[in-house]
Amino acid sequence: MKNKVMLIGWLAAGFGLPAHAGSLQRTGHTTLTPRHNSVTNADGTFMADDKGLYAAVIDPANGYAYFFGSYMVKLDITGNLPVKVGSNVLTGQFTEGAIDPAAGYAYMPKSGGLIERYSLGAGTNSPAAAGSLSLTASGATSIVIDDSDPNPANHYGYVLCSGNPATVVKVALASFTPVATLTLNAGETSFGWGQIDAKNGYAYFASYVLYTSPAIPQILKIKLTGGTNAPIRLGTVNLGATPVPLWTSSIDTLHGYAYYATDNGTTNVPETIFKVKLGSGDSLPAPVPFGGVSLRTNEVQIVSQIMDPLGGYVYFNDDNTYPGRLYQFTLNGTNPPVEIGYLQLQGGAQTPPPNGVTTNNTTTNADGNLPFGEVYLRSAVFDPMRGFAYIGQDSRPNQIVKIQVARDTPVLTGSTLLPGNIFQFNFTNTPGVAGTVLATTNLSLSASNWNALGTAAEVSPGQFQFTDAPATNSSPRFYLIRSP
Repeated sequence: MKNKVMLIGWLAAGFGLPAHAGSLQRTGHTTLTPRHNSVTNADGTFMADDKGLYAAVIDPANGYAYFFGSYMVKLDITGNLPVKVGSNVLTGQFTEGAIDPAAGYAYMPKSGGLIERYSLGAGTNSPAAAGSLSLTASGATSIVIDDSDPNPANHYGYVLCSGNPATVVKVALASFTPVATLTLNAGETSFGWGQIDAKNGYAYFASYVLYTSPAIPQILKIKLTGGTNAPIRLGTVNLGATPVPLWTSSIDTLHGYAYYATDNGTTNVPETIFKVKLGSGDSLPAPVPFGGVSLRTNEVQIVSQIMDPLGGYVYFNDDNTYPGRLYQFTLNGTNPPVEIGYLQLQGGAQTPPPNGVTTNNTTTNADGNLPFGEVYLRSAVFDPMRGFAYIGQDSRPNQIVKIQVARDTPVLTGSTLLPGNIFQFNFTNTPGVAGTVLATTNLSLSASNWNALGTAAEVSPGQFQFTDAPATNSSPRFYLIRSP
């Protein structure tokens, strides 16, 4: 048992909260051996080689993550380190994807206006290809899924397709057919990095450009619609005045913000982090601040990120730094995010090239140890139920790094004295981990001698509430939450 936090309640002087802190740290990695090009097919030819894990999706409730390089790899994430499950599926590379765990599919957009669908595989069953959808567009760059309806038959995908202008195609996922198309305004040609706030009914796409041709960074806000109705364009917002190439995104629907980062393709220019207030209702997003926040010198080429709203941090992962780094930022309420440090990953046995120079991080050794260590952090997913992130590398063979994120939880979010002298408090914690509430009027007692009052109620994912019985005297009462 673990005593996670102490709450000091209904005192005239106020309410105190000594938080339990868990530090950011590397847990280890899983190398996906053997490398595929060392394995023969049935006809005696060698399999296609591994490529960088540029996309990933996660199903925390069932305990699986899925990474995409040359192959789709299914990983059991419930143990100490991720473990490969079943057979891999030859897929080719993607840069984005979306998952619908309730329906059992992942959807991956690719050039040529295609959406590739893959069955997740129930339990320990292998994933499998499950068809593709060709859209009448020049290229599908991003997809988000509205799974707000508990019935998977009513789930819809919104696919951003590049073009002149670009379009957003609404797809009925149950029948895997397009049902409506939104054509964007003239000049709006290229967006990607999709994020969705399904509960409130909005999707967001960011300008999709490479460092070879940066542009003014923009966010496009789309209103989701019911049935076969077309989505509605609400507008675009510039995030700054300087052309930059956005490369990665995440969303914090708990607090109402999205985060974007740049990859300038050089070590000479620090990257920029953009925090964007999503805007209530149909109102447009707003950058916090306009122009974003710069990383420090030599903190460059951000290519993936990890969002942990309950923990209060977002992490930005780099490319072409030896070894790789995760830069930790506090979400910082309504203010700009603040960098508080970084975690450097495991190095390799060989001397790496200078930062900013790409090389092949490959090995043919049976142990799978990579010469330059954990680098090229191209994709990442986060498991909020267990508090771990998983990062996919551009290596051969493929390798996934497991990270324990920093958690200052539980976090008190409010308290009140109700009529009848009833004390109630709210706090955040890992979803599904309510914990037992203990109480005492004597802080000198050990926790084993505190009184167990009951279990907190999870009023929404990660949001908990506990109501105490009426107080019988005016003595200060102290509360503690114990988690298994």
